[in-house]
Amino acid sequence: MLYFVIKGLHVASDIIWVGGMLINAFVIGMVPPPIRTGVISALRRYDRLVTTTALGGAWLFGLTLAFGYVGFSGGWLHLKLLIVVMLSALHGMQSAWLRRMEANPLIDPPAFVTKGMPIVLVSTVVVVLLAIIKPF
Repeated sequence: MLYFVIKGLHVASDIIWVGGMLINAFVIGMVPPPIRTGVISALRRYDRLVTTTALGGAWLFGLTLAFGYVGFSGGWLHLKLLIVVMLSALHGMQSAWLRRMEANPLIDPPAFVTKGMPIVLVSTVVVVLLAIIKPF
């Protein structure tokens, strides 16, 4: 029973985290400079309170599942962890660029941060497939 509660909390945290990263990617890539300051101020509060908390929950519940129930025996889990580490780093870059863009609305982030939406979407699909299929 506890396994399913932790797994449910892990999946819920993942969904909230990925949703927040997609919102960040949209604002970073699509919002024009004249209206950036107000939009980014509101988004940064949401990112700190919701998205970053969900990121912590995803890691906490995921590592609890890995250490307590699944073990680190499968190659699929190692690949999944690598992708999640990269997504965590991308979230850090998004947060940093939101802070910079709030201070100076005329600067533009590098292409890797601007193109965050397809990176997040493809990574999420791969992680979900790895977790369900466990190919290796």
